Amino acid sequence: MERYFTTWTVSPRFGLRNNFLTPQTPNIIFNEVKDQLRSPKFLRLGGFFSFGVRALPEEVLWPEDVPKNDPSLNSYMQVAGVHEAMTIEVRVSDGSDSYTHCTVAREPVADPEAWTTVSWDNGNPEPFTIQVHPEEVFTGEQAVPIFQTYIEDNALPPANLLRRIDV
Repeated sequence: MERYFTTWTVSPRFGLRNNFLTPQTPNIIFNEVKDQLRSPKFLRLGGFFSFGVRALPEEVLWPEDVPKNDPSLNSYMQVAGVHEAMTIEVRVSDGSDSYTHCTVAREPVADPEAWTTVSWDNGNPEPFTIQVHPEEVFTGEQAVPIFQTYIEDNALPPANLLRRIDV
């Protein structure tokens, strides 16, 4: 049985919007995500600042059929930022009520003391900013293979590219 996915977008104007495409396959979902990542007009100041993807549990065909306490609700991949500078985060359920939340790096972090800022417009008077390592900043194009592996292969980046964060 193929896996099914829900996706979401977040913008200052519309807030959080959940989406469920029908019909769908992992490849259809990946192509939608790929187009969003590659478009300089999608993740931008004043536009969408985040989106993500979550797999439905096996044997579940519709998002509304996922039990409210299902551990799969704690597993997803998301981006935040703008086309030229974004972060990728992945959350993985431990099978109960807790999870591990990580930021993803393009390559192993060279200097754990080096930090840079990623900002986006979340609708507040000042842009929202976070501190990440330089290797944890992606362009839209650099993010494409990370999402492809997650969606099409159900696989996470290697452990040496994941940094656990508390959220």
